[in-house]
This record gives sequence, structure tokens and C-alpha cells, in this order.
Amino acid sequence: MLELVEISKEFRTGFLGKNVKQAVLDATLCVDRGEIVGLIGESGCGKSTLGRIAVKLLMPSSGRIILDGVDVTDMPEKRFREFRRQVQIIFQHPETALDPQYTLLESILESFNKIGIPESEQKDMLLDISEEVNLPLDIIDRHPNQVSGGEIQRAVLTRVFAFEPKYLILDEPTSMLDVSVQAHILQLLKKKAKQDNVGMLFISHDLEVIRAMCDRVAVMKEGRILEEGDTSKMFLSPKSGYMKQLLVNSD
Repeated sequence: MLELVEISKEFRTGFLGKNVKQAVLDATLCVDRGEIVGLIGESGCGKSTLGRIAVKLLMPSSGRIILDGVDVTDMPEKRFREFRRQVQIIFQHPETALDPQYTLLESILESFNKIGIPESEQKDMLLDISEEVNLPLDIIDRHPNQVSGGEIQRAVLTRVFAFEPKYLILDEPTSMLDVSVQAHILQLLKKKAKQDNVGMLFISHDLEVIRAMCDRVAVMKEGRILEEGDTSKMFLSPKSGYMKQLLVNSD
């Protein structure tokens, strides 16, 4: 289980850091293996900040990150590579995850090398994962600016799936894609969660996608998690007025 326990995060700005913005406040959330947990709320409520803390791209101001029973909040650098293999993130803008000077193939092989996959096995792994994510092999010698957003996202998924992560943080992973590509990627992610027992934190403002994808949903407002529960119950009988407002605004 990936647990975020009483996480707070503040950012300091202005002269000598005198201005303080509280991005996340005492947020507790957990994701189990094989489970997809949705995180919803208005823009700027702290969803993405919490997601980046979960994958340790940001350090919390306070609170704990626990991975499979082990507190990894202050994990030593020598263990960070293993954590990164187990907990991966996919962003809204997939092109930010790729070096524009590299071809898709070079970016993918870079990941293979990072996790120590022998060169003799890389071709077979590339074939297997590219087929799984529907990445056309005839475009992998192109650079990111020469392919579509959907193809870039599939290349990113190929890199991420090579790590065989236990947990995925998905920060609006399909919002920049057209509807047909979005549907395929969402199907693929749901299949990955159930068949490969991958836990996923799915951050999105799209309530229809959340309803279709997630087992549980947490609602965030102004850095706090207001309520959390089974997806169907949350959509049918929300407890907070804020969740009710989100549902009305999405109609």
C-alpha cells in the first residue's frame, strides 16, 4: 500500500520567503495494489502537489510517505532508485517527460538501460510493451515534435511499464488527447491495474472519467481532503456540499 499520512506542503515566495502559500494541509490518502483511487477538486486545490509528493518529486513540509509499510519520507539517496522503480508518475503533458533531442526509441532505451535490462532482451521487451500500449514501431525513430500527443503518451507508457511499477500516479494523463485516443489509454490503464495489480492515484477534473475508472474517490478543496469513499456512493450520495457542487457543475 502507498500511504500519504497527514501531508502538508507550503511554498514560500516573495522577499526572503515571507509570503507563505499552504498548498496541502493534513491530507491523508492511501492507494492499495490493484486499486484505482480518484482525486478530484477545482484547479489549484492541491491535487497535483499531493501527487508529486507521492512520487517524491516534492518533499512534504510535514507528514509521512509510507510504501508497503516502510516510511520512505526521508529515504537515503542510495535507495531512491528502487523507490522510483516502484512508484512512477505520468503527467498531463507527456512531452515534458521526453528529451526533445532524443527520438522516442532513444528515450525508451534510456529507461531500459536505467533499470538494467540487458541489450539482448531489450528488443523483445520493446516489442511486447509497444504492442500492449499500441505504439506504432514505424514512428519510434522520430522526435517528439514529429508525432502526435497520443503517440507521445504511448511512448511514455512504454517507458513507465518497463519499470513494472507497483504504483502509478496519473496526473490528468489523457486530458490533452483526443477522445478516441483517450478511451484507449484509459482502457489500457484500467486493464493494467487489474491484471498486473498496479495501484493508481488518478488525478483529474473530469468526473465522468473518474466515475468510469476509479474504485474510490477523494475530494480535495483548498489543500484539504474533505471526503472519501466508494465511487458509486460518492456520486449517488455525496456528503459534502462541495462534492454536490462539483457534480452540479459537471452536468
